[in-house]
Amino acid sequence: MGRPLSKQQLFDANLKDNIKVQFHNGTGSVKGYIVEQTGTKRFKCKDADGNTAVCYLVDKASADLAAGEMSVSFVYDDGTVQQATKITRHRATFNYDGSVQSMPWNFSTSTTDGAWQVEEAGTDSALTSATDLEGDDGPVIPTGMDRNAPLPGSGTWRAANGVGGAGVPAYALRGSLVADPGGAVTTVPGTPASGLYRRKYVGAPFTGALDTGSYNAAFFTNPANGPISEAAYEVDTYIGFGQRDDLGYEDGYAFEWKGYIKVPVSGNYNTFISCDDDVALWIGSGALAPTGSNVFHKQPYINQGSSGGCTNSVTLDSTKWYPIRIWFTEFGGSERFMLYMNNSANSTLYGYNGTSTALLWSYNVDTKGY
Repeated sequence: MGRPLSKQQLFDANLKDNIKVQFHNGTGSVKGYIVEQTGTKRFKCKDADGNTAVCYLVDKASADLAAGEMSVSFVYDDGTVQQATKITRHRATFNYDGSVQSMPWNFSTSTTDGAWQVEEAGTDSALTSATDLEGDDGPVIPTGMDRNAPLPGSGTWRAANGVGGAGVPAYALRGSLVADPGGAVTTVPGTPASGLYRRKYVGAPFTGALDTGSYNAAFFTNPANGPISEAAYEVDTYIGFGQRDDLGYEDGYAFEWKGYIKVPVSGNYNTFISCDDDVALWIGSGALAPTGSNVFHKQPYINQGSSGGCTNSVTLDSTKWYPIRIWFTEFGGSERFMLYMNNSANSTLYGYNGTSTALLWSYNVDTKGY
């Protein structure tokens, strides 16, 4: 029968040298790890969200798993990838080379040791590692890129009107009035929490400076791009980060913010954004289904204080929450993103001024956005 898996291979914390599995968590097939062995071929598994299920080991691709089933993938020295029908402490059973064989396994990347390599579950909350047999670890993260940086609120913030350095220009009303952006709600749906839900992705949704309006609307729904950010860093209460001159290696990434905005005083608002490199912003119903035609604010690479890209102003009711969506791209070099809004009724520029924010933000915890 073989010896049961060791304590190191059965774990309840995501540590090094533990077995990556695919299992059906009651909703669908997800990646996870083993926390308990309950039989010779039966294991209790847990996914990245903490969901658990007791499953039976089967020789199936992850896409074919049904409720109560799990699989573990291995790669042999000759490059063959196969799911095991049984796994013990040192050996696993495979349908290989025309027969059922019990063979040694390990975590080694060697292609000459006569053993099958299993995928390690990873040491981060995304359950990723250098080996990706299932192709479910998301995009390859470029060398030197952090999953979460720049962190919300980090960097050097500019004063509201650019005092002390180039930044956000003084308030001014520009563009044609959009009386009602639509989509407003009196209460944020689901379980509301402060901030916007922010995720980081590899690559850029924009193909160039946004004065051309060129971007890929499907970028943030493509699993190949990410998200790469960890859940603990995906809530932003600052809604931005200050100038970063120390992150020259953090090139080729994007952020998406989702949730709701509420203004402190009803009035006619415009947006002012200091960014490096590109940003697009939707307010109201446009945020729920963003397109190039309903974008509220778009801005290409701007190094100095400028109102470039401010094309519309909008009437906002202080008793309502409006959906908002922000796309940001960093192509290369230093980076920043700071958002302010002006109220033409009282000549006030609202935003994060280094100590507090006058704009209110919220997101639906249940849906991670709206």
